[in-house]
Amino acid sequence: MQFGPFKFEMRGVSPRRVTSLDEWRWPSTERLSGESAIQFLGRGPGEVTMEAVLFPLHRAGHSESAIDRLRMLGDAGTPLPLIRGDWRMIGWYGLASIEQDHSYLDQRGRPGMVALLGSWTRFGADGPGGGVSGFFGL
Repeated sequence: MQFGPFKFEMRGVSPRRVTSLDEWRWPSTERLSGESAIQFLGRGPGEVTMEAVLFPLHRAGHSESAIDRLRMLGDAGTPLPLIRGDWRMIGWYGLASIEQDHSYLDQRGRPGMVALLGSWTRFGADGPGGGVSGFFGL
């Protein structure tokens, strides 16, 4: 997996599980006589969640600084391509959240394992000609 320039890999932040959620918006409107009416408003925001793990005390290349680099991409506030390991582009996403769980602490308080839960939200198209091309003015 890759998010913009950040690569998830076995020598660094090792992905264990990836889940995705897509939804379509169908809000309902109450009517005076009869059943509620629904209207299709398009695709809702999609979400991708990834579980990953680091072993900073036991594996070379497993450094918590990798998570700091990922945070910097989130701070930039720019959607980036999310790409699978087989080079299939999933879409353009913005980093929404990072959750960490530090465990197996040594005598100095350093974690032997860091579990990471990252969440990305899809940067959706805004009508015909929207989406990424509209974002970059193409």
